[in-house]
Amino acid sequence: MEPVVYKIQNHYDVARVANYLNLNHGRAAGEGKPLVVHIQEDTKDRSKAQNKLYWKWLSQWAKHQGTDKDNEHLFFKRKFLATIYFRDDVGQYRNTFNAVKALKDQKHPLYNQVAAGLNELISTTDASVQQFTEYLNDIHAFCNKQGCWLETPEDLMWVMESRV
Repeated sequence: MEPVVYKIQNHYDVARVANYLNLNHGRAAGEGKPLVVHIQEDTKDRSKAQNKLYWKWLSQWAKHQGTDKDNEHLFFKRKFLATIYFRDDVGQYRNTFNAVKALKDQKHPLYNQVAAGLNELISTTDASVQQFTEYLNDIHAFCNKQGCWLETPEDLMWVMESRV
C-alpha cells in the first residue's frame, strides 16, 4: 500500500481521513499489515508535498514538450517565480533583476549570459508556502492552456490551496 498524506484544515479533511481508514484498515489488518497513523503539526516553511508535486508536474510538462525537467525548471522560474519574487521584494532579487534589466535596456552584449546565470541562481527554496502555492497554480494554468493537463494525485490536492 502506498503511503498517504492528508492535510487536515477543516472537518471535511477529518472526514476524508476517517473514510480512508474505514475503507482500508480491515483489508490491511487481514493481510497482517495493520495501518500506522502519524499525526504531527505542520511546521514547514514549504512543504515536501509541494516540492513533490512540483517535480511531478515538471516531469509531466517536460514529457509533453520533449525536453527534460531541469530545463523546464529554469523556464518556469524565469516565467513565474521571478515575477513573484520581484513583486514581493524577496531577498535581493528585486535589486538584481533591476540590474539585469538595465543591461537589457542598454543592449549590453553580456545581458543574455548574465540573465541566464541569474535564472540558475533563483531558488525555489526562497518561496514561502503561499508564494510556492501561487507558483504551482501559475504553472498548472499555463500548462493547461497549452493543452497539457497536469495530473495531481489525490493525496497532493491540498497543496494547491493557499495558506497564509
